[in-house]
Amino acid sequence: MANNDLVKVEISRKTIFFATAFLISIWFIIQIKEIIILVFLSVILVAALLKPVEWLTNKKIPRVMSVVIVYLGVVVLIAFAIGIIVPPLIDQTTALSTKLPQIIASVNDFFIFAKIPVEDLSIIASKQLQQFVGNIVAISSTILSSILLVLTIFVLTFYLLLDWNKFIRLTASPFSGKQEKRVINVISKIEKGLGRWLRGQLALSFIVGTLTFVGLQVLGIPYALPLALIAGILEIVPIIGPILSSIPAILVALTISPIMALATGALFLLVQQFENHLIVPTIMSKVIGLQPPIIIVALLIGAKIAGVGGVFLAPPTLIIIKIIVSEILNEDEHLDESLQEQ
Repeated sequence: MANNDLVKVEISRKTIFFATAFLISIWFIIQIKEIIILVFLSVILVAALLKPVEWLTNKKIPRVMSVVIVYLGVVVLIAFAIGIIVPPLIDQTTALSTKLPQIIASVNDFFIFAKIPVEDLSIIASKQLQQFVGNIVAISSTILSSILLVLTIFVLTFYLLLDWNKFIRLTASPFSGKQEKRVINVISKIEKGLGRWLRGQLALSFIVGTLTFVGLQVLGIPYALPLALIAGILEIVPIIGPILSSIPAILVALTISPIMALATGALFLLVQQFENHLIVPTIMSKVIGLQPPIIIVALLIGAKIAGVGGVFLAPPTLIIIKIIVSEILNEDEHLDESLQEQ
Protein backbone atom coordinates (compact mmCIF):
# COMPACT_ATOMS: atom_id res chain seq x y z
CA MET A 1 0.00 0.00 0.00
CA ALA A 2 1.43 3.33 -1.05
CA ASN A 3 2.17 5.67 1.73
CA ASN A 4 0.80 9.10 0.78
CA ASP A 5 1.45 10.65 4.16
CA LEU A 6 3.47 13.86 3.96
CA VAL A 7 6.38 14.37 6.31
CA LYS A 8 5.87 17.54 8.26
CA VAL A 9 9.04 19.41 9.21
CA GLU A 10 8.63 21.91 12.01
CA ILE A 11 11.26 24.56 12.65
CA SER A 12 11.07 26.26 16.00
CA ARG A 13 11.33 30.00 16.44
CA LYS A 14 14.49 29.45 18.46
CA THR A 15 16.18 27.68 15.53
CA ILE A 16 15.16 30.46 13.14
CA PHE A 17 16.43 33.08 15.58
CA PHE A 18 19.85 31.43 16.00
CA ALA A 19 20.21 30.78 12.25
CA THR A 20 19.39 34.42 11.50
CA ALA A 21 21.75 35.64 14.20
CA PHE A 22 24.52 33.41 12.83
CA LEU A 23 24.11 34.73 9.27
CA ILE A 24 24.02 38.33 10.51
CA SER A 25 27.19 37.69 12.53
CA ILE A 26 28.98 36.30 9.45
CA TRP A 27 27.87 39.32 7.40
CA PHE A 28 28.99 41.71 10.14
CA ILE A 29 32.41 40.03 10.42
CA ILE A 30 32.91 40.34 6.65
CA GLN A 31 32.00 44.03 6.80
CA ILE A 32 34.56 44.78 9.54
CA LYS A 33 37.25 42.45 8.19
CA GLU A 34 39.84 45.24 7.99
CA ILE A 35 39.20 46.27 11.60
CA ILE A 36 39.56 42.65 12.76
CA ILE A 37 42.89 42.38 10.92
CA LEU A 38 44.06 45.65 12.52
CA VAL A 39 43.16 44.39 16.02
CA PHE A 40 44.80 41.04 15.23
CA LEU A 41 48.05 42.78 14.24
CA SER A 42 47.91 44.81 17.45
CA VAL A 43 47.44 41.65 19.52
CA ILE A 44 50.46 40.06 17.78
CA LEU A 45 52.52 43.14 18.60
CA VAL A 46 51.28 43.04 22.20
CA ALA A 47 52.34 39.39 22.43
CA ALA A 48 55.85 40.33 21.26
CA LEU A 49 56.27 43.34 23.58
CA LEU A 50 54.41 42.12 26.66
CA LYS A 51 57.32 40.08 28.02
CA PRO A 52 59.80 43.02 28.27
CA VAL A 53 57.01 45.26 29.62
CA GLU A 54 56.19 42.71 32.34
CA TRP A 55 59.90 42.36 33.15
CA LEU A 56 60.26 46.12 33.65
CA THR A 57 57.03 46.24 35.67
CA ASN A 58 58.37 43.52 37.97
CA LYS A 59 61.41 45.77 38.56
CA LYS A 60 59.04 48.27 40.28
CA ILE A 61 58.90 50.56 37.23
CA PRO A 62 55.38 52.00 36.69
CA ARG A 63 53.39 50.31 33.93
CA VAL A 64 53.14 53.45 31.80
CA MET A 65 56.89 54.06 32.01
CA SER A 66 57.59 50.40 31.19
CA VAL A 67 55.50 50.62 28.02
CA VAL A 68 57.13 53.94 27.04
CA ILE A 69 60.64 52.52 27.58
CA VAL A 70 59.87 49.47 25.44
CA TYR A 71 58.34 51.67 22.73
CA LEU A 72 61.40 53.95 22.74
CA GLY A 73 63.63 50.88 22.44
CA VAL A 74 61.66 49.69 19.41
CA VAL A 75 61.82 53.15 17.80
CA VAL A 76 65.59 53.36 18.38
CA LEU A 77 66.13 49.91 16.84
CA ILE A 78 63.99 50.79 13.81
CA ALA A 79 65.77 54.14 13.35
CA PHE A 80 69.18 52.45 13.65
CA ALA A 81 68.19 49.80 11.09
CA ILE A 82 66.88 52.47 8.70
CA GLY A 83 70.04 54.54 9.04
CA ILE A 84 72.29 51.56 8.36
CA ILE A 85 70.30 49.73 5.70
CA VAL A 86 68.19 52.25 3.75
CA PRO A 87 70.90 54.44 2.05
CA PRO A 88 72.84 51.53 0.47
CA LEU A 89 69.55 49.73 -0.14
CA ILE A 90 68.23 52.66 -2.19
CA ASP A 91 71.48 52.87 -4.19
CA GLN A 92 71.60 49.14 -4.95
CA THR A 93 67.86 48.90 -5.67
CA THR A 94 68.08 51.86 -8.08
CA ALA A 95 71.05 50.27 -9.83
CA LEU A 96 69.21 46.96 -10.01
CA SER A 97 66.10 48.53 -11.55
CA THR A 98 68.25 50.46 -14.05
CA LYS A 99 70.04 47.31 -15.22
CA LEU A 100 66.91 45.14 -15.22
CA PRO A 101 66.59 45.17 -19.05
CA GLN A 102 70.23 44.05 -19.36
CA ILE A 103 69.65 41.29 -16.81
CA ILE A 104 66.62 40.00 -18.71
CA ALA A 105 68.57 40.20 -21.99
CA SER A 106 71.42 38.18 -20.48
CA VAL A 107 68.99 35.59 -19.12
CA ASN A 108 67.32 35.37 -22.53
CA ASP A 109 70.69 34.82 -24.17
CA PHE A 110 71.19 31.87 -21.87
CA PHE A 111 67.67 30.50 -22.43
CA ILE A 112 67.60 30.48 -26.24
CA PHE A 113 63.88 29.70 -26.46
CA ALA A 114 61.05 32.21 -25.83
CA LYS A 115 63.16 35.34 -26.04
CA ILE A 116 61.70 38.61 -24.78
CA PRO A 117 62.68 41.57 -26.99
CA VAL A 118 64.53 44.09 -24.85
CA GLU A 119 63.08 46.93 -26.97
CA ASP A 120 59.56 45.84 -26.05
CA LEU A 121 60.61 45.65 -22.43
CA SER A 122 61.92 49.23 -22.58
CA ILE A 123 58.62 50.41 -24.07
CA ILE A 124 56.69 48.60 -21.35
CA ALA A 125 58.95 50.08 -18.66
CA SER A 126 58.45 53.57 -20.13
CA LYS A 127 54.66 53.16 -20.12
CA GLN A 128 54.75 51.89 -16.54
CA LEU A 129 56.85 54.90 -15.51
CA GLN A 130 54.37 57.29 -17.15
CA GLN A 131 51.51 55.50 -15.43
CA PHE A 132 53.39 55.71 -12.13
CA VAL A 133 53.83 59.50 -12.52
CA GLY A 134 50.17 59.85 -13.52
CA ASN A 135 49.04 57.97 -10.42
CA ILE A 136 51.39 59.80 -8.04
CA VAL A 137 48.42 61.26 -6.14
CA ALA A 138 46.87 57.84 -5.62
CA ILE A 139 50.25 56.41 -4.58
CA SER A 140 50.77 59.27 -2.10
CA SER A 141 47.30 58.63 -0.68
CA THR A 142 48.12 54.93 -0.27
CA ILE A 143 51.40 55.73 1.51
CA LEU A 144 49.60 58.19 3.81
CA SER A 145 46.88 55.65 4.66
CA SER A 146 49.58 53.04 5.36
CA ILE A 147 51.35 55.43 7.75
CA LEU A 148 48.05 56.15 9.50
CA LEU A 149 47.39 52.40 9.72
CA VAL A 150 50.78 51.78 11.35
CA LEU A 151 50.22 54.65 13.79
CA THR A 152 46.78 53.27 14.66
CA ILE A 153 48.25 49.83 15.32
CA PHE A 154 50.94 51.30 17.59
CA VAL A 155 48.42 53.45 19.51
CA LEU A 156 46.04 50.51 19.97
CA THR A 157 48.96 48.30 21.03
CA PHE A 158 50.04 50.95 23.56
CA TYR A 159 46.66 50.94 25.29
CA LEU A 160 46.40 47.14 25.16
CA LEU A 161 49.81 46.85 26.83
CA LEU A 162 48.68 49.24 29.58
CA ASP A 163 45.50 47.30 30.36
CA TRP A 164 46.20 43.81 29.01
CA ASN A 165 44.91 42.03 32.12
CA LYS A 166 41.71 44.09 32.04
CA PHE A 167 41.32 43.23 28.35
CA ILE A 168 41.63 39.50 29.13
CA ARG A 169 39.06 39.74 31.94
CA LEU A 170 36.70 41.71 29.68
CA THR A 171 37.00 39.05 26.96
CA ALA A 172 36.28 36.27 29.47
CA SER A 173 33.49 38.17 31.27
CA PRO A 174 30.59 36.54 29.31
CA PHE A 175 31.62 33.22 30.91
CA SER A 176 31.52 32.21 34.56
CA GLY A 177 33.22 29.82 36.96
CA LYS A 178 35.53 27.23 35.44
CA GLN A 179 34.72 28.36 31.89
CA GLU A 180 35.90 31.88 32.66
CA LYS A 181 39.20 30.58 34.07
CA ARG A 182 39.56 28.33 31.04
CA VAL A 183 39.04 31.20 28.60
CA ILE A 184 41.63 33.29 30.48
CA ASN A 185 44.04 30.34 30.32
CA VAL A 186 43.49 29.95 26.55
CA ILE A 187 44.05 33.69 25.94
CA SER A 188 47.25 33.51 27.99
CA LYS A 189 48.50 30.54 25.95
CA ILE A 190 47.64 32.35 22.68
CA GLU A 191 49.50 35.47 23.84
CA LYS A 192 52.59 33.44 24.75
CA GLY A 193 52.42 31.41 21.52
CA LEU A 194 52.12 34.51 19.33
CA GLY A 195 54.92 36.23 21.25
CA ARG A 196 57.27 33.28 20.78
CA TRP A 197 56.35 33.09 17.10
CA LEU A 198 56.94 36.78 16.33
CA ARG A 199 60.16 37.07 18.33
CA GLY A 200 61.43 33.84 16.81
CA GLN A 201 60.38 34.88 13.32
CA LEU A 202 62.17 38.23 13.57
CA ALA A 203 65.33 36.48 14.78
CA LEU A 204 65.00 33.91 12.01
CA SER A 205 64.54 36.56 9.30
CA PHE A 206 67.52 38.53 10.60
CA ILE A 207 69.80 35.48 10.67
CA VAL A 208 68.75 34.25 7.22
CA GLY A 209 69.05 37.75 5.72
CA THR A 210 72.50 38.22 7.25
CA LEU A 211 73.77 34.79 6.11
CA THR A 212 72.42 35.43 2.60
CA PHE A 213 74.06 38.88 2.44
CA VAL A 214 77.44 37.52 3.58
CA GLY A 215 77.22 34.60 1.13
CA LEU A 216 76.31 36.84 -1.83
CA GLN A 217 79.14 39.22 -0.92
CA VAL A 218 81.63 36.33 -0.81
CA LEU A 219 80.42 35.10 -4.21
CA GLY A 220 80.67 38.63 -5.62
CA ILE A 221 76.99 38.84 -6.63
CA PRO A 222 75.90 42.46 -7.19
CA TYR A 223 72.92 44.01 -5.39
CA ALA A 224 73.54 41.75 -2.38
CA LEU A 225 71.69 43.99 0.09
CA PRO A 226 68.26 44.14 -1.63
CA LEU A 227 68.49 40.45 -2.51
CA ALA A 228 69.32 39.58 1.11
CA LEU A 229 66.48 41.83 2.32
CA ILE A 230 64.07 39.94 0.05
CA ALA A 231 65.32 36.67 1.56
CA GLY A 232 64.82 37.98 5.10
CA ILE A 233 61.30 39.29 4.43
CA LEU A 234 60.11 36.19 2.56
CA GLU A 235 61.41 34.04 5.42
CA ILE A 236 58.18 35.00 7.21
CA VAL A 237 56.30 32.86 4.66
CA PRO A 238 56.98 29.21 5.62
CA ILE A 239 58.18 26.67 3.04
CA ILE A 240 57.43 28.79 -0.05
CA GLY A 241 59.29 31.98 1.00
CA PRO A 242 62.87 30.63 0.85
CA ILE A 243 62.24 29.18 -2.62
CA LEU A 244 60.81 32.44 -3.98
CA SER A 245 63.64 34.52 -2.50
CA SER A 246 66.28 32.49 -4.35
CA ILE A 247 64.84 33.20 -7.83
CA PRO A 248 65.88 36.89 -8.25
CA ALA A 249 69.35 36.17 -6.83
CA ILE A 250 69.88 33.25 -9.23
CA LEU A 251 68.72 35.38 -12.19
CA VAL A 252 71.14 38.16 -11.26
CA ALA A 253 73.96 35.61 -10.88
CA LEU A 254 73.06 34.14 -14.27
CA THR A 255 74.08 37.45 -15.89
CA ILE A 256 77.62 36.75 -14.68
CA SER A 257 77.86 33.07 -15.63
CA PRO A 258 75.90 29.81 -15.37
CA ILE A 259 78.48 28.55 -12.86
CA MET A 260 77.81 31.58 -10.65
CA ALA A 261 74.06 30.94 -10.91
CA LEU A 262 74.62 27.36 -9.74
CA ALA A 263 76.82 28.62 -6.90
CA THR A 264 74.10 31.09 -5.85
CA GLY A 265 71.48 28.33 -5.90
CA ALA A 266 73.82 26.19 -3.79
CA LEU A 267 74.21 29.10 -1.36
CA PHE A 268 70.45 29.41 -0.86
CA LEU A 269 70.16 25.64 -0.48
CA LEU A 270 72.95 25.67 2.11
CA VAL A 271 71.31 28.51 4.07
CA GLN A 272 67.96 26.70 3.94
CA GLN A 273 69.50 23.44 5.18
CA PHE A 274 71.30 25.31 7.95
CA GLU A 275 68.02 26.99 8.84
CA ASN A 276 65.97 23.77 8.82
CA HIS A 277 68.41 21.70 10.85
CA LEU A 278 69.83 24.24 13.30
CA ILE A 279 68.11 27.63 13.40
CA VAL A 280 64.45 26.52 13.21
CA PRO A 281 64.76 23.74 15.85
CA THR A 282 66.56 26.17 18.16
CA ILE A 283 64.41 29.28 17.69
CA MET A 284 61.03 28.10 16.36
CA SER A 285 60.82 24.68 18.06
CA LYS A 286 57.21 23.62 18.72
CA VAL A 287 55.82 27.10 17.92
CA ILE A 288 53.61 25.92 15.04
CA GLY A 289 54.25 22.16 15.02
CA LEU A 290 52.06 21.43 11.98
CA GLN A 291 52.70 19.41 8.84
CA PRO A 292 53.82 21.31 5.68
CA PRO A 293 50.63 20.47 3.65
CA ILE A 294 48.48 22.10 6.36
CA ILE A 295 50.69 25.20 6.35
CA ILE A 296 50.58 25.44 2.52
CA VAL A 297 46.77 25.16 2.49
CA ALA A 298 46.59 27.87 5.18
CA LEU A 299 48.86 30.13 3.11
CA LEU A 300 46.63 29.66 0.05
CA ILE A 301 43.49 30.41 2.08
CA GLY A 302 45.15 33.51 3.57
CA ALA A 303 46.16 34.73 0.10
CA LYS A 304 42.62 34.19 -1.18
CA ILE A 305 41.01 36.06 1.71
CA ALA A 306 43.41 38.97 2.26
CA GLY A 307 46.12 38.83 -0.42
CA VAL A 308 49.74 39.25 0.67
CA GLY A 309 48.66 40.29 4.16
CA GLY A 310 46.70 37.07 4.49
CA VAL A 311 49.82 35.06 3.66
CA PHE A 312 51.75 36.77 6.48
CA LEU A 313 48.85 36.33 8.93
CA ALA A 314 48.31 32.64 8.13
CA PRO A 315 51.02 31.25 10.50
CA PRO A 316 49.84 33.17 13.62
CA THR A 317 46.24 32.24 12.79
CA LEU A 318 47.31 28.59 12.64
CA ILE A 319 48.93 28.96 16.07
CA ILE A 320 45.68 30.29 17.54
CA ILE A 321 43.60 27.54 15.93
CA LYS A 322 46.04 24.87 17.15
CA ILE A 323 45.89 26.15 20.75
CA ILE A 324 42.08 26.33 20.77
CA VAL A 325 41.68 22.86 19.21
CA SER A 326 44.20 21.41 21.69
CA GLU A 327 42.21 22.88 24.58
CA ILE A 328 38.96 21.42 23.24
CA LEU A 329 40.53 18.00 22.75
CA ASN A 330 42.05 18.10 26.23
CA GLU A 331 38.64 18.94 27.69
CA ASP A 332 37.10 15.97 25.86
CA GLU A 333 39.86 13.68 27.19
CA HIS A 334 39.28 14.86 30.76
CA LEU A 335 35.53 14.37 30.30
CA ASP A 336 36.04 10.81 29.02
CA GLU A 337 38.35 10.00 31.94
CA SER A 338 35.84 11.31 34.48
CA LEU A 339 33.03 9.24 32.88
CA GLN A 340 35.19 6.11 32.98
CA GLU A 341 35.96 6.69 36.67
CA GLN A 342 32.23 6.92 37.40
